[in-house]
Amino acid sequence: MQMRVERLREVLDLLKPVMLKKAAIPAIKYVLLKDGKAVATDLETMVILDVPEAKGECLIPHHEVYELLKHIPGYEELSIKAEGKSLLLNWDGGNASYEAMQAEEYPPLVQGKAETEAPLPGDSLIDALNSVVGYCSTNEERPAICGVHLFLGEQVKIGAADGFRLAYQTLPMSFPVEATAIIPTKSIRVLTHLWEKLPPAPPPASSLITQVTAKRLLQLAIKENRLRIAFGRVIVIVQLIEGTPPRYDQIIPSEVSQQVRFFASDLERAVRHLRGIARDGSGAIRLSWTESSLTAVAKSEEKGEATVEIPVQADGAGKIAINWVYLLDYLKGRQGLVTMGVRGAQGAVVFRHGQSPLVAIMPMYVQW
Repeated sequence: MQMRVERLREVLDLLKPVMLKKAAIPAIKYVLLKDGKAVATDLETMVILDVPEAKGECLIPHHEVYELLKHIPGYEELSIKAEGKSLLLNWDGGNASYEAMQAEEYPPLVQGKAETEAPLPGDSLIDALNSVVGYCSTNEERPAICGVHLFLGEQVKIGAADGFRLAYQTLPMSFPVEATAIIPTKSIRVLTHLWEKLPPAPPPASSLITQVTAKRLLQLAIKENRLRIAFGRVIVIVQLIEGTPPRYDQIIPSEVSQQVRFFASDLERAVRHLRGIARDGSGAIRLSWTESSLTAVAKSEEKGEATVEIPVQADGAGKIAINWVYLLDYLKGRQGLVTMGVRGAQGAVVFRHGQSPLVAIMPMYVQW
């Protein structure tokens, strides 16, 4: 087959996030070119790209060829040929050969549409998935909370939890059938990479303004334990994590006894000031407040105690202790007002900020 260097370089760059340098199955370190497609998989996520130049079939060692193409001008025409167990690349003034596997050794392509497929606004969905992915657990002994939970139906909802905190949001979109999917975090990173690199064109519209403001759509389908997402010239097929998501409606307090409103940047600065002491102590930031001010305190046996006060608006007086890492992770980079809802010393502390996901963090038990 013939392909310009810049074209193959683009294909390999698009597929880079799904490639494994070390793999139990050697074939998945390769990219499959076959029947107008380029395919890559890590056995959890499969990416299928439309590449009309891919006539015939061969396996390309991703890492080696990707590095080679960095040093060849993009306008060069590349000849790609599989001969036995070798892959031969030729271009004007150079050639390279690699030990290669047979295309038949590559994992079978997962194709076929589910019974129900529907369009969803891609920018909103992918942004939402990324906004909660940091709350997934990394404890492989609890796989059901190692991915983002996607709840499809009349209302599309997303959530993520790690046992100590969670994020949850209802999105302004719907899907024709009720279904639940647990999406691996790496699959979301792959999907985000492809959406940014290959954004689909918005649907045609009667005016330029409507065209510019139109939502960019992706096609989503779910069947058994797989999620299929298609847009532009790419299809992403995700092997879903098996398990049952947490009951978010039972974990998130339906009512809170107190609300405290403050500027995110104020409390972020306070936590950054206190984190050195909190890190050496129990990890807790003790928050106590009146109707107009909040005092944040960190303690450790070696460094003693430090206090920072910020202005707030609160329903009344109260106190709670929260791990400084979780608190700073939530606050960093946020602007404007945050509302903190508290329901007792042992209940989850609920944070709300604009249109971002609701976040609940379990408090710490401390001696006051």
